[in-house]
Amino acid sequence: MAPQQYSLTGWQQFALVVLRFSIGWHLFYQGFGKIVAVDWSSYGYLSASWGPFLWIAESPTLLALSDFVMVWGLIVTGILLMIGLFSRVAAIGGMLLLLLIYIAMPPLDYAGFVISTAEGSELYVNKTL
Repeated sequence: MAPQQYSLTGWQQFALVVLRFSIGWHLFYQGFGKIVAVDWSSYGYLSASWGPFLWIAESPTLLALSDFVMVWGLIVTGILLMIGLFSRVAAIGGMLLLLLIYIAMPPLDYAGFVISTAEGSELYVNKTL
């Protein structure tokens, strides 16, 4: 059986392009901000996380690799989404980057306590998700 084809109206196409560009801009800007920040490192975030992410924070080589992948992953994914080139691959790459950020420090309910961060209280859903 052939897959069903859907056609979008002009407004739907426009809304998807605006959404794709906005998400791409956000990812690009986050990556670019990390490049121009003086001595940015993911050490603080990773050292407050758990499991394998702690190992990354403790190893200078893995930390440098993690920083490189995060910064350039955000920039390249953002640019690809903004210009609409390899959009599906870029969207999957962006989702994987955000998933890694989320699982490094998930806002879960530990023993009935709401997780408090520098940005406020979160429970299950944070700004990354």
